[in-house]
Parts: sequence; structure tokens; C-alpha cells
Amino acid sequence: MVRIPTYNSYMNLLNQTLNIKSQIDLYSYQGTTGLKSPTYSGYGISAYNIVNLESALGVAQNFMENNKVLDVELSAMNTAMQSINDAVSDLKSMLNSFGASDADKMNPDQTGGEITFTDNNESAYLGKTITIDGVQYTFADNADEPNNIDLSVIQADSGTEGYAEKVMGLLKDKIDPAGTNSDYVFEGNKFSFPLYTINGSSTVLGADGVELGEAYAMNQDKAAALKDLQNSAFATMLALADSLNTSAGGRYLFGGGNSSNPPVNFPFKTLEEFQEYYDGINIKFPDSASAVLSNMSFTAADTGALEISRIEGNNYKITPEKAGGFLNKVAEGSAQTTGDVTFDSDKNTITATEYHAFQSVKAGDTLVVGRGGDGSDDLSLIVKSVSEDGKTITFEDVDGHNIPASADGTVADGTGLTFSTSFPVGAVIDMSGMGNNVAERVQVVSVNTDGSLNVTADPNHFNADTVQIAASSKWEMSTSSYYQGGTVDTERLISNNQSIIMNVNAGDGAFEKLFRSLGQIAQGNMVDNRDLSQEFDGLVDPNFASDTINNAMDLLQSAIDNSGDLNPSSTSSLDGITAKLSSDYVRLNNNTENLTLASANLETSVSNLKDVDKTEAIVKALMASNSLQASYSMLNNLMNLSLLNYLK
Repeated sequence: MVRIPTYNSYMNLLNQTLNIKSQIDLYSYQGTTGLKSPTYSGYGISAYNIVNLESALGVAQNFMENNKVLDVELSAMNTAMQSINDAVSDLKSMLNSFGASDADKMNPDQTGGEITFTDNNESAYLGKTITIDGVQYTFADNADEPNNIDLSVIQADSGTEGYAEKVMGLLKDKIDPAGTNSDYVFEGNKFSFPLYTINGSSTVLGADGVELGEAYAMNQDKAAALKDLQNSAFATMLALADSLNTSAGGRYLFGGGNSSNPPVNFPFKTLEEFQEYYDGINIKFPDSASAVLSNMSFTAADTGALEISRIEGNNYKITPEKAGGFLNKVAEGSAQTTGDVTFDSDKNTITATEYHAFQSVKAGDTLVVGRGGDGSDDLSLIVKSVSEDGKTITFEDVDGHNIPASADGTVADGTGLTFSTSFPVGAVIDMSGMGNNVAERVQVVSVNTDGSLNVTADPNHFNADTVQIAASSKWEMSTSSYYQGGTVDTERLISNNQSIIMNVNAGDGAFEKLFRSLGQIAQGNMVDNRDLSQEFDGLVDPNFASDTINNAMDLLQSAIDNSGDLNPSSTSSLDGITAKLSSDYVRLNNNTENLTLASANLETSVSNLKDVDKTEAIVKALMASNSLQASYSMLNNLMNLSLLNYLK
């Protein structure tokens, strides 16, 4: 018998029906998705574990996505290093072949200079000079000076045939009376000699009645071999610049944190263009890291007007109107800044008692030390190294730049001392904005204690021995490093516990040494064959080519594996950089494999907690559907049952 439903019984039946409907919905969801629940609340006590596992999985997958970018970058950097190593290896083989052959292959022929006296009149020679092996001789009409060639002994023969031969005979008697110097050959009025023994400032060479033989030149085989070597060195520089300007994903990878601009500025397209800039005589490729990497500038606001005066030959002095115009003060003595400062000429050091007193000074800097007097005790020194605590500076042992013994002692609290930096020795200064009467570039030889500069420059680019340059906002004197990137190291996390430090940039010591060695080989006038009739001071160096190439080979070897260079400016090497990048790439790949495995394990664990058997869920959904049909039927019968219907 079916009882007439009350409100409560009706609601109970309705709730049961709805519960069955909810079960159908859940089983249908499970059958469709394979998941136990659409919400975490449906997992009960497993929800906490699921959330933690999914969070760990998300972190792992994020690392994997980020590491894909890093994988591309490290792969590109390793490829660039392989290209650099291949280019350097090829050049090194060429250098070894070049150096392993006859040593004379790198030197000029030892003969080739020739002078002939053709004028038989005394006036052609009187008062003229000739400098041989660094000793100047003067053709004079007396023997009062030790280096006079006394023409008075043949004065009566002036104007007669054979006088020129007698003048040559006096020259022979002066420099090789015994005829034992095999480098010198005298034949009548002709003198043959190695070019490197004669100074181009010898005035007799340009006199009327004096003929010069064919200018010295390296023989064609040697010249061709040297030219090939220089072409290879320059091509390697281009390849190096191209590789170090490698980019991936819009980032320059060797930029030291400055990823938006090419880190290497190498503006030369041809060897000829490069040699026009670095002519090897007036402007040489810098031989120090500080000069190669120098970025420094001074304007008229710093210096005022300038006076450029010729000292001799291609040597000039640039004097600023403002005292200390080319000096940047980096430290000043005081009890708080330096404490007591000790000068030691034996150790070639300056030591402060305060930590980090000289933290603004770095190796290669030209440091001018003002000692508080009239300037006569001031020092201009080249920094070799600075101690880690910033208290001690050690200086290069260079003649004219060392601490004199008279400076030894301690200055209490550094009273009166100033420390200023300037252009590094060897730095090439751009002067292109100063007009047509000034050389476009000069090279720093030394910095004077008053802040003036001693430089070399092409004399042909000056219209006078003294040039005045008015102060103007239109010019500046600047040096520019090949490296235009940053110095920031970045840390890239590759997992929760591992990271890779991206600290290889194009200004690294290994690359700098490589640029420097290649530039020294590729520069102009490797063999100095200046016309002897042109004025220049100093003797031609016959060993310049061999010495330069041998030094460059040592520097190149130092760049490769940090050997060969007796005084390395950096302990970095191509081998070390290659090993570091390769190690980073291997570590990244290993980490990626570990992350892949961890992700798979996490996915399995989450799946075990969240997944259900779809078939079982579908069966349960069908069974629940049948129950729901029965519930609906019962509910329908009860809804239609009333007292009136019952009494009927």
C-alpha cells in the first residue's frame, strides 16, 4: 500500500533523485575526461598532494621552457667559439710555418742602401751631416769636434775632378778606417750599406750632388709571404668580430649584459684601410690591454685651448691651457680616504693604510701623483696591478716611469697627495674634429706630471711645428675601445638548485689578447722602407718584423691557453672560455634530461591521484541513470497520489 505523501517524505524523495542526478553528472564527467572530479574539493584528502604536485610540475615545465631559450643561446655561443678557434688555429699554423722557416724570412735584406757623391765642389757637403749607427758626423772645414769629417785636408782639391771620391774617402776613414766592417762597402765615390744603419735625418742625403741608390725593399718572396700573413691576420680579426657579434632571439650574446647593441666595433673593411689607420710608424697598434680597451674623452671644457708643438721627428707635445687638463682626479690623500701613504722605489709600490683607497685605479692606467709641492716631485707612473684590498698599487718597471728613490718614505694621512688618471700609454686619440692642420689621430707615448701629453703623429698632417687650437665645443679628444658592450654578469636559473653564470663577453682578456696580437701582425710598415732622403729621427729597425711577429706569437699563444706571455694582462684564455661554455651546455642538457624525467614522474603521480577508469565510470553512470528513472517514476506516482484519488 502506498501512503499518501507528506511534505517531508516528498522532499526526501526529491533529494534522493537529485543526488542520483549528481552522481550521473559526476560519472559522466569521469567517463568523458578520465578525471575523478572537476574541482579539487572532489579529491578529498588527496587535494593537498595534488596541488603540491601540480605546482612542482608547473615549475619544472617553466624551467624547461626558459631553458629552451638558453639552449639556443649557449648553442650559438659554442658555435661562435668553434669558428673563432678554427680561424685562430689556421692562423697559428701559418705563423708556425712562417717562423719555422729561415729567420731572415721575417727580416729585410741587410743590404740595399747606397750613396754616391757626384759633386766635386766643397759647397755640396760643407755643413751637412750624416748619422750612421746612431752617431752623427758633420762635414766641416776643421777637426775641432770628434765627429767632424775634416774637409780642410782636401780643401785645395775642391772644384777639381775626383774631389767627391776624396770626400767619400774621408767618410770611410772616419767610420771604418780598417775596412773591417763587412756591412760597409766603399767603391770610389760610392758607399753601400744596410739601410737600418743610416738615419733619415742625415742632411747630406738631400743635398745637391748626392745620389741615393734604389730604396731598400724586401725581396718579392719575403714580401709576398709577409703580405699573406698580414692578410690572414686581418681576415681573422674580421672573423673574430663577426663571431663575437653573434645574436640570438634579438640578443647579442657576447655583450656583457648590454644585449641590444653589437659589442664589437671593428670599422675596417680592408687590410689597406686598417694599415692606413695603423701605419706602424706614427700610429702603431696598441701593445697593452688598457690602451686597446680604453674609452676616455676630454673636451675643451676640460683642457681649454691646446698647443701642439713638435719635439723632433714624429714626436709632439700637446699642452692644455688649463693646468692638469688631461687628468681625472680619482683619489685625494686624507686620513679617511687613504690614511698614511708609503712610497717604495725598491718594490715600485705606493701603499695606503685605508682599505679601498685606490679602488678607482686599475691595471694599465697612467697615474699621475701630485705630491703637493711645486710640481717637481710629482710622478707619472703606469699601473701594473692593484691589490684586492685596494691599498697597494704596483707600477710597471719602465724607464722614466718608476718611483725615484728620492720619493721613498711615508706621507702622514696622505696630506697634499692627489692621484689622477689620464689616457693610457699606447692609446690612439681621435683628433679628427680639430681641422685640416692637425693629424686626425695621435698616439700617447707618455703623460707628463703637469697633465700634458707626449704623442706621436704623422708630421705630414701638420702645417707647422707649433699649432694653436682654440677652445671650442665642436671638438673633443677621445679614445674608443673595440669593445662597446657591458660588464654585467647574469645568472640564469636552470632549476631550483642550479644556475649558469653568463660571464663571457667580447671584452674578455682572451679576446683582447687575440685582437692585440692580430692587430700587431696586420699593421702597416712591418718592414720599414722609408725613403732615406726624407727627414726622420731614429734608425730603421731591421728586426721590427721578426720581433713583432715573435711577440705576437707569444701573445697569441697566451690568448689560446695562457702560456707564452711572460707578463699576461689577463689569465683568461680561449681554451678556458671554450671549456666553460661547453661545460655550461652539457650541464644544461643534463639538467633538461633531469627535468624531463622529473616532469614525467610528477605527471604520473598527479595522474594516479586524479584519474579514474573511464569504463567503470560509464557503467556507474548507466546504473545511476536506471536508478534515476525509477526515482522519477516513483516521484511521479507520489505526486499524483491524493486523498481524493485514494477515496476513488
